[in-house]
Amino acid sequence: MSQFLGKELTTELFERLKGMDVGSKAGKAIVIVTVDDQGWAHPAMLSYYEVVAKDRSRIDLAIGKTSTTAKNLRGTGKITLLITDSGMNYYLKGGVREIRESMGGVSFMSLFRVELEKVLEDQEPDAAIISGVTFSRPQKKEASELAEKIFAELRRGS
Repeated sequence: MSQFLGKELTTELFERLKGMDVGSKAGKAIVIVTVDDQGWAHPAMLSYYEVVAKDRSRIDLAIGKTSTTAKNLRGTGKITLLITDSGMNYYLKGGVREIRESMGGVSFMSLFRVELEKVLEDQEPDAAIISGVTFSRPQKKEASELAEKIFAELRRGS
């Protein structure tokens, strides 16, 4: 059962999401959930290059501007982020609004800002989480450069 921790990121979460040492999280995904216009939960995944905590109560996200996720965010203004990795499992819930339809040098990405409303921890003492969602991508220079460009725009903010 999840435990309500408040409306702000814990120190551990803030350190993880503030955009420092993002390379150490390469290949780790953050699952996000929105709700579509039919009422269905719509999961999607972001890399740590697409998520930056601006402070303990605000998180900026880079989302493909024509994606279903962006459409859902514009429609409902709500999001849940799952931060799951070895020894941790958090659900971050909040209101979200679009800050910029196009991000600087990555015009196909939109900048969204999450204002946290609930931070929940879901970690059972006798059922340790041993990993989160991970992915592997072929080492293509273009993909790495694009990820870095998106991350730089996201850190720059609004």
